[in-house]
Amino acid sequence: MPPRPVIELVGRDDEVERVTAALGQVGEGGAVLVGGDAGIGKTALVGRVVARAGDRRILLGHCVGEVGTSLPYLPFVEVFAGLDARERDLVDDLVEAHPGLVPLVPRLAAGARGDAVRADLVEAVHGALADLGRRGPVLLVVEDVHWADESTRELLTLLFTRGGPDGVGLLATYRSDDVHRRHPLAGALAVWSRLPGLVRVDLGPLADADVRRIVRRDGAALAPRVVDDVVHRAEGNAFFAEELAAAARSGSGDPGDLTRLLLARVDLLDDAAQGVVRVAAVIGRRVPHALLERVAGVEPAVLRAALRSAVEHHVLEPWGDRGYEFRHALLAEAVTDDLLPHERLQLHRASADALLDDPSLGTEADLARHALASGDRDLALTAAVRAGDSARRMGGPAEALAHYETALGLLGPDLTDGHDLTLRAAGAANASGRPMRAVALLRARLATDVPTPHERAALLSGIAFASRMTEERVDRLALTAEALDLLDDDAPVPLRVGLLARRAEALMDTGSTAEALEVADEAMALAVEHDLTVDRTDLASILARLSEVAGDPMESIRRLEGIVAEWRDVPDLALLRAMHVLAGVHYRQGEYDAALAGYERTHAEARRVGLGSSVFGVDARALAVTTAYEMGDWDTALRLAEDSASSGLPSSAVASIEAAAAFVRAARGIATADELLSASRPWWGDDGRIAVQAGSAAFDVLGREGDVDRMLEVHDDLVSFLRGLWGVGRVAAEVRLGAVAVGHLGTALRGASAARRADLLAHADRIHVDVAAIWGPEAVLPPPSLEGRAWLARAEAEWLRARWAAGADVAHAELVTAWRDVVALFEERVEPYELARSRWRLAEVLAAAGEREATTVVDLARAAAAALGARPLVAALDHVVARPSSTGLTAREAEVLALLAEGRSNGEIGRALFISTKTASVHVSNILAKLGVASRGEAVAVARTDGLLDG
Repeated sequence: MPPRPVIELVGRDDEVERVTAALGQVGEGGAVLVGGDAGIGKTALVGRVVARAGDRRILLGHCVGEVGTSLPYLPFVEVFAGLDARERDLVDDLVEAHPGLVPLVPRLAAGARGDAVRADLVEAVHGALADLGRRGPVLLVVEDVHWADESTRELLTLLFTRGGPDGVGLLATYRSDDVHRRHPLAGALAVWSRLPGLVRVDLGPLADADVRRIVRRDGAALAPRVVDDVVHRAEGNAFFAEELAAAARSGSGDPGDLTRLLLARVDLLDDAAQGVVRVAAVIGRRVPHALLERVAGVEPAVLRAALRSAVEHHVLEPWGDRGYEFRHALLAEAVTDDLLPHERLQLHRASADALLDDPSLGTEADLARHALASGDRDLALTAAVRAGDSARRMGGPAEALAHYETALGLLGPDLTDGHDLTLRAAGAANASGRPMRAVALLRARLATDVPTPHERAALLSGIAFASRMTEERVDRLALTAEALDLLDDDAPVPLRVGLLARRAEALMDTGSTAEALEVADEAMALAVEHDLTVDRTDLASILARLSEVAGDPMESIRRLEGIVAEWRDVPDLALLRAMHVLAGVHYRQGEYDAALAGYERTHAEARRVGLGSSVFGVDARALAVTTAYEMGDWDTALRLAEDSASSGLPSSAVASIEAAAAFVRAARGIATADELLSASRPWWGDDGRIAVQAGSAAFDVLGREGDVDRMLEVHDDLVSFLRGLWGVGRVAAEVRLGAVAVGHLGTALRGASAARRADLLAHADRIHVDVAAIWGPEAVLPPPSLEGRAWLARAEAEWLRARWAAGADVAHAELVTAWRDVVALFEERVEPYELARSRWRLAEVLAAAGEREATTVVDLARAAAAALGARPLVAALDHVVARPSSTGLTAREAEVLALLAEGRSNGEIGRALFISTKTASVHVSNILAKLGVASRGEAVAVARTDGLLDG
């Protein structure tokens, strides 16, 4: 490539060595991320690294402009466009080997047909880099990733995660002072920071000695006092030091005003050069020469002289052989801000006119930006829609959504031609994993008076589809009924088929299986008659699910396997749904191996086609983690979660998958309650499953640690949140949540004082009442599954145990029977961890009666817990010991036991019985040994159960 302009680097020797070492020797690979404030020296450091790259082929790409205003993969388009300009035959070879590269090569992209498959494009980039690496060493540089589009961030994540192919070094830079908590790059940085193969280099302030070298290197001497002042004001920032020094030499610019300081260098140019720089600033930080020439409108000789002057004064720098770029983004921003409003508007208008006359000078996104800034709403609208379509074709649904939403904002609520645009935006939102945004867009359009009856029906159908993938409670029966009433004989067949499919789903969700079958069959007949492939797949999934609901899961599996096997087109949401439903059928049948394989296949296929962020792609991975947890393959569960954390998925998607792994981390004792809550709480509103899984795991940890007061706070907050989220009085998840909470209350009761016992038992009774109402006489929920029945039995058994621990009249035989039933249900469900925990409880009540069977039950539970790596459970099981059936307490020990039951300390017992505290302590130790217990509270609980405190 053309030589990169090298900005002289002062200092930074250690950082250059770190970057160079991390990138490896020539022929090796490596990945480095360089961060630092604006002007701190990132570009100069990259220039030094490139200069030292030896024989490496340099591939350079930049992220330009504000987030959301560019096309997907912009720096990679620059990389392959530049390579194509220099080595066209090489690019042709790469494209022949990796056809997915076509959208990134402008010469070829214009003639491409159909939408790009994101996974093909991503794999093509990786494959092409590997091919280049085999031809010779390569250094790929991507600068300013704080401006990267979402697709670029995801592609960088993949490259960082895999590591550069052999012979390829990866180097990226970003401006750290731009990245706030809600910045789009923040989530990616959190992912990248956990990658072991990525080296992060953060550039801090330069030492004062290095800043002095910068100030003194440009010729004219400055007085020592001025040098000291510049060094002080620059605060270690190389760019600021240069500008402060230049201003001091020229006597222009107020060092206290950053904007005037930056403009001081521009003020040194003559009028013609200043005019060209202003035009360049409006075009953008990167300025194609051909576009600048058209917009500036000056004679070629004048333009050449102006550009030479701007380069000599370090305002602009050559940008390869295509044009120019501002020496620093801050300088471009300062020049733009200094323009008069009318002057800025005219230049944007001239830029838009030039792009209209010759589209090869820029992109539709560029045209939309200039048209909008010039006040030409119609042109901006048209260009934004085209930019969205282009982003969609390149496999960038998130970028497409941003452009479509810009267009919708320009459209305004009073225009009548936004129906198709709204549907396109909703489709992009669904494809990028934002169904709630899709619902909001559709509702906003629906709220206007412009939709025709057919358009209104389509909007209602879209809401019914997208809302089913959210946590929002929507009356889809009413929506679909209203929509179908709007259709007449002239209604498009695809619209009618889609609405019937949504109607069948709504009926299925409310338990009207027979009617749902009729509606789905009607829709399928129309889809077959009119050869609507996607609708046929969608309906086949619905019919398969209905077969399962009707009690024929094997028919459901047969239908779904047929759908997946027969699919021939590029997979879309319909096929992903079919695969997801198939895995779900296996899961509900307890066929965990098949379910895990099915969910993983769904997730892999979603990522392959660029839909990894879609609801089905994310949900499949989260359910794969859940399945691996429940079947006892905890190492796989953690591996899948960790893989997802470094996959470039949006933060909300990662949170959903991490929440599924929360049970494993809690059960292994490798996560605190605060860690689980802080990581999940911001996302509870996005996905109720995040709340259920991470929230219940968190309060399980709190209960295990004995912090039952905070456990109750988290439990009550979680239950209240879920009821509000789903808009119901009760939620089925409360059964599991209640069982866990009451279990910990029962344990706390065993060592509590009399006053504390009353309080804890009141909480256990309150939760028990709520749990009993879930599937009680007044319940509206469908009958419980095997899982629901197991947890309901567990909740009842935990409540009996709590009352027993509190000294209530609970027959020991009743308690044993209750826990045997729980164990049997979890054996049938084949859930190793919860089976082991249930056996732990059974062993406790058996041991309290001195039953020898307790030892056998403990051994079974311990073996399972040890295999899972559930160390806290193993430790708890070590304390379960069957006590002798005959206690053999002496009269004095009986007296001490009675005082223990009153909550007396050893000193208080001694004073009451006129014995020493030490003697009282000996009696207490003897009592614990004879009763076979480990604590004073447990001794009291056992004594109450066996009637040792009666009379």
